[in-house]
Amino acid sequence: RRVGLSNIYPHELLDIIQFVRERPHDSYPPPRMPDAIQAFADPLQPNDALRRVCEEHGIEFVSYSTLGTQHRASAGGNPVLTSPIVQELAQRHDRSVAEVVLSWALQRNMSVIPRSTNKQHIQELSNLLTQPPFLNELDMTAMDSISLN
Repeated sequence: RRVGLSNIYPHELLDIIQFVRERPHDSYPPPRMPDAIQAFADPLQPNDALRRVCEEHGIEFVSYSTLGTQHRASAGGNPVLTSPIVQELAQRHDRSVAEVVLSWALQRNMSVIPRSTNKQHIQELSNLLTQPPFLNELDMTAMDSISLN
């Protein structure tokens, strides 16, 4: 079994970590560090601070709405999937924009929860999990540059 938390701030996670460390280990129930944190993250809002705390403490970061579905689509559409940088990388690598965004997340050590009933999209994700990463360091830097943080 795994313990997970969702939608918390970095300072809240640090409080939980401190509580677990200070609690006597022979107490009942015994203190337990969270195994995973689930939170919103995409290239525009990568949630760097929370991801950093997770990484420093060996906690898995699980991203939802990684494809930018959290943003209210204006007349221009989803700002993640319509980003010129994302579209250029997709074209250069002959991949879909979703594959580029999900690959960015996976290469930044995030687990992802993409939602789809489309067989092609599900196959694309499967390919990302079974094939070597395709974004190089320059591509990753370009992806990171679209952050609003």
